[in-house]
Amino acid sequence: SRCGASGHVTPSATGPAPRRRPDKIGRMAASFDFRSAYAHGYARIASCTVPTSIADPAARGALLRERLAAVGEGAVIRAPFHCDYGYNISIGAGAFLNFNCVILDIAPVTIGAGTLFGPGCQLITVGHPVDDHAKRAAGWEIAHPITIGDNCWFGAGAMVMSRVTIGDNCVIAAGAVVTADVPANSLVAGVPAVVKRSL
Repeated sequence: SRCGASGHVTPSATGPAPRRRPDKIGRMAASFDFRSAYAHGYARIASCTVPTSIADPAARGALLRERLAAVGEGAVIRAPFHCDYGYNISIGAGAFLNFNCVILDIAPVTIGAGTLFGPGCQLITVGHPVDDHAKRAAGWEIAHPITIGDNCWFGAGAMVMSRVTIGDNCVIAAGAVVTADVPANSLVAGVPAVVKRSL
């Protein structure tokens, strides 16, 4: 299914008609286990976009507040921006996401105040079974939250995987893939990302 510029949702050719149920999805995400995306009868919104056609900052801000769980004062997301549900995403005051960021918010994603993302960053809460190819082929998923502190900076193309917590005042180098928790006041880089030094 797809939630496009108009907010209209159309059913996927391979799944049931979508039903938006943030209450059910939120409870599932809090303790997610491997399961089919359609096992509970709630189709996923494959791409909920913030369209580039909305030039007015006030209108764009209203759209974000409508679709996301929380949006702090002065937070900015530059289009295009893609996410799964939107209502699992909380963004702090003054946060900034540059062009082409992607958030797969099957589980909750929290972004702290003043945190900055370069273009093309990705926050991925969801994965698939590694050792069970049959479940993977059937589309089963597992998701865990991502939590990012205040005043962090993510270079272009940085990626954060599920079950990661990043402390305040961290710098994530461009192209880094963060797979483990990062303590506050750290510079991390690499694939997988490692702490290079304290800040």
